[in-house]
Amino acid sequence: MSKFTYYRNLILAAVCVALGTSISYVQLTQKNGGFPYKEELVSRDGYIDWVQEYDYGIRFAFVDDNYNFNYPSKSNGQSIVYDSLFNSKGKRVEVLFEPRESTKPIYTTKEFHDVFEVKVEQNVIRSYAESEKAWKSDNLLMPFILVLFLIGGPYIWWKTKKEYKNA
Repeated sequence: MSKFTYYRNLILAAVCVALGTSISYVQLTQKNGGFPYKEELVSRDGYIDWVQEYDYGIRFAFVDDNYNFNYPSKSNGQSIVYDSLFNSKGKRVEVLFEPRESTKPIYTTKEFHDVFEVKVEQNVIRSYAESEKAWKSDNLLMPFILVLFLIGGPYIWWKTKKEYKNA
């Protein structure tokens, strides 16, 4: 085993342990699995000005409103939300969103607030409970990822040390 491979493997092992530790910290300190409580969300309504579908969600805004919204793909139900918003011309749309946190893509000056419930007129298109369930089911992979990093890192370290010593 060359010195380059030896040090590369040791660095990989250290990165695995660091990632596993940081992911563990985030998982243990996040409240409600990173999903906001319903009491923390704010309701806003209006008429749809524009709708844009993209890989990680659906972005939209209301007419004469300063807020831009993002329905994240992690909440599932993108197609029904997009179709409902796109076909809601002249209908009042109501959303529950996170007012304090926003995301801003690097290619635009617009800030987007994540939406966790969508209603068109009085019809619930995607409820808070459905979004929460989808969000939390996505997080079920986290224990397996943690095990991979926290066991894989030390294993790579041990295997590399053993092979280098025997070489």
